[in-house]
Amino acid sequence: MTELEGIKLTEKQSIDSTHLTKTQQRIVDAALDLISHVGYKSTTTKKIAEMAEVNETTIFKNFHSKQLLIDTAYKQHTHQITKEVDEFFGQTFRDPEDLLRKAGYFIANIYTRHRPIIIGSVKEVGNEKMKSISNYKQEYIRSSLSKKLSEVTNQKGLADDEYDTLAYIFTNTILNLLIDQVREEYMEEEAVKTVNLDDIIAFMLKVF
Repeated sequence: MTELEGIKLTEKQSIDSTHLTKTQQRIVDAALDLISHVGYKSTTTKKIAEMAEVNETTIFKNFHSKQLLIDTAYKQHTHQITKEVDEFFGQTFRDPEDLLRKAGYFIANIYTRHRPIIIGSVKEVGNEKMKSISNYKQEYIRSSLSKKLSEVTNQKGLADDEYDTLAYIFTNTILNLLIDQVREEYMEEEAVKTVNLDDIIAFMLKVF
């Protein structure tokens, strides 16, 4: 048995995703970047090692397996996203317009800053392997917006599931802006944009 094989067989250990070393963080960032570009299956530990500028043995010494590495990466971003979402929606908003205008830019910003995890999650929809280790839940952003909309609006005619539907449309349309941006990066010519963030916000405000 080689040293590398021995490390692979080491029992999995829990890793604190909020306190990674510089080397661990570099490995995590490399893994997420690769997944967002080539998908989970094609993201091998060899490719991760090359991008992170470490040897493959270092990856297994720190994370023991590819699955634990990706799990740690998703946990880290989930923790960060949850904290940011809770802080934002914990604020007071005057009315639905104030909420939607600020939320639109907040959501677009959070999608952009956590782009590798967002795009990686979209790319791997339906992948059972990723489902078992992915901790990122877009539903958390959506449900937080839905609850806040229900709180700030004075309209009594909307049911909870209608707020959920509006939040679903809003967050996913903003997500599509990010997806379009990613697609443009692989095109020689810039695609013609017909909808921007302000258009999405204006459309949603018509409901209220």
